[in-house]
Amino acid sequence: MHRSIFSSLFIFITTQFAIKSDAQVMPQGYLVNQNIETVAIGTQVWMKYNLDTDVYQDGTNIERANLAFSRSVSLPSWCYYNYDASYNPIYGKLYNGYAVNDTRNICPTGFRIPTRAEFTTLNTFLSASTAGGKLKEAGTAHWNAPNTGATNSSGFSGLPAGYMGDAGSSANLFLQGYFWTSTSNGSTNYIRYLRSGDALFTESTAFALEGGISVRCIRQ
Repeated sequence: MHRSIFSSLFIFITTQFAIKSDAQVMPQGYLVNQNIETVAIGTQVWMKYNLDTDVYQDGTNIERANLAFSRSVSLPSWCYYNYDASYNPIYGKLYNGYAVNDTRNICPTGFRIPTRAEFTTLNTFLSASTAGGKLKEAGTAHWNAPNTGATNSSGFSGLPAGYMGDAGSSANLFLQGYFWTSTSNGSTNYIRYLRSGDALFTESTAFALEGGISVRCIRQ
């Protein structure tokens, strides 16, 4: 009887240890399970979901925007799409460029904001003419039709979280997914975006640091 209890306890402890050994823990307790929450694409390892945290790596809070972002405020902050928390479980939070550029790092331990060059590497590896389709979640459960070329063959599972502008506006949920890079072009950071209407992964600088879009972290 005692031997049976001991054996069960040993199995429980070793199982728990095996589970935890796959995870990385941020100081505030955020877990990244390498087997579930990341995907290897070429030589890179990416988070499989849009970032959804309200703390930096050191555990200090990232300020929540006062309902929306403002072009007159340069405080690092996050916001829900259209101020609506119901979008958060699927699409994650939207972060302004100041939060992205903060040296405290909004990504989990062992991860960081990707550079422009790293997104270019991803785009090239997947073939520029079809990369967006390979990065987008397939089907129309979250994307509006036609979701052109979407196969998600990369496992990236890109989602159309839209954006919050720098003057309280929100747009393009279900239509486009935007992602910050850490690379500045002077007045703002480069971004990449996916669209329902094509299979491209397009680069742009037409987005102000004061506005909010999604973040996908890359492993360091």
